[in-house]
Amino acid sequence: MEEQTVSKYVGSGQPSRKKHGLPKLTVAKKKEYLFVTSILAIPILFFLVFWLYVNLDSLVLAFQREEYDASGMQLVFTLENFVMVFEGFVTNGDLLIALRNTLLFYGVALVVVLPVSILMSYFVYKKIPGHKLFRTVTYLPNIICSSALVVLFQYTFRSGSPYEALMNALGKPYEYPLVTDSAIVLLLVYNVIFGFGANMVVLGGAMNSISGEVLEAGEIDGCNWFQELVHLILPMIWPTISTILVLSFAGILSSTGPILAMTGGEYNTSTLSFLLYAYATGAVKTISQDIYYASAVGLVMTLITFPIVLLLRKFLNRREEA
Repeated sequence: MEEQTVSKYVGSGQPSRKKHGLPKLTVAKKKEYLFVTSILAIPILFFLVFWLYVNLDSLVLAFQREEYDASGMQLVFTLENFVMVFEGFVTNGDLLIALRNTLLFYGVALVVVLPVSILMSYFVYKKIPGHKLFRTVTYLPNIICSSALVVLFQYTFRSGSPYEALMNALGKPYEYPLVTDSAIVLLLVYNVIFGFGANMVVLGGAMNSISGEVLEAGEIDGCNWFQELVHLILPMIWPTISTILVLSFAGILSSTGPILAMTGGEYNTSTLSFLLYAYATGAVKTISQDIYYASAVGLVMTLITFPIVLLLRKFLNRREEA
């Protein structure tokens, strides 16, 4: 017993202590952690570079203007950009027209596109004859290049098109409508025609998740198709509908492609997102590049739309809870 006690102190002069620490990682675990870290690093890097940095830089640019003196160009702090934004709403009306068109696009999406999408999704869900072909045709535009869709839409109204024949039959002179004040109407028609597909996929998925027992109970109670849709299905897919409403609002604020390709923002067809793009890039011949003014417009848009989105989300959540 005494020999065992002595052996504990041999060499170090201290009692031996069991070392505690993190468990040793195996090679497989190290590879797993490395893989997960690399996967997470990519979106984090994109967020830091393409969202956080860009938005912070835009915030700084909104309060700057270029001034030139004998020493060259200097960036100075100023509120001139926001004065120009105010004048855009009040004096020359450019921003006021853009705001009107933005709300008009959202109104059409809310009043026309969404209700028709719900109705078409319901008939596909009920598997009416030809529902597979119908679903394919309505979603097909979403997998075709948007530039090709714009070109096809433009050719529908070109000289020699059925549109010209219709005008001749009505005894009216033909004029290419995308270079007239009626261009905004055609842009709205374009958004309606090609706005159903994505909504139908989301709504169809929500409808397919509904328990068949609920609908069977409705049939026993004598519900017709309209009552089934309004009183049974719509309340159960309301969370999906509310999400579409919010995303539609955000999508309209970021959509510029069709306007740029068809009218270039002329003939009173610009929207807030289009003006922001035009001033930021200088890609529109009728608008001079002004990245500082564009940053101010973007900041004002954010200050206006962010509370609207929050209020819309809060209202929709209350409706869902009710």
